[in-house]
Amino acid sequence: MKVILRSILAAGIGAMMALSAWAGDVVVIVNKGNTNAVDKAFVVKVYTGEAKAWPDGGPIFSVDQGESNPVRADFSSNVLGKSVSNMKALWAQHIFAGKALPPKVVDQDAEVKKVVSTNKNAIGYISASSADDTVKVVVK
Repeated sequence: MKVILRSILAAGIGAMMALSAWAGDVVVIVNKGNTNAVDKAFVVKVYTGEAKAWPDGGPIFSVDQGESNPVRADFSSNVLGKSVSNMKALWAQHIFAGKALPPKVVDQDAEVKKVVSTNKNAIGYISASSADDTVKVVVK
């Protein structure tokens, strides 16, 4: 019995360590040609539907990752301060009220980078380890 409890405890500690290493490992990216100032507060406004245009007047094209993607959970929690389900509910309200359209959803970091690198008005988020010179990191 003690061996089983130790194994369970060790597995739980390992899982917690893996989760804590994952937390905060998301960066917000924009197109390299985007010269607008972007900070965490602006990102929150974009992803909650409050901001629809860049300071220079261009329309914002936001990109989200799939609901089950751990990068999205990390972004929602650590950048937006909300859960994925909270964000889903918020966007459902916006859509129903005709206030805003939700971000485009893609499956993985590579797709986010592709969309952002080819659209000057795009903004997205990816794992920090996926960032490269095809995009500009604006929020770590």
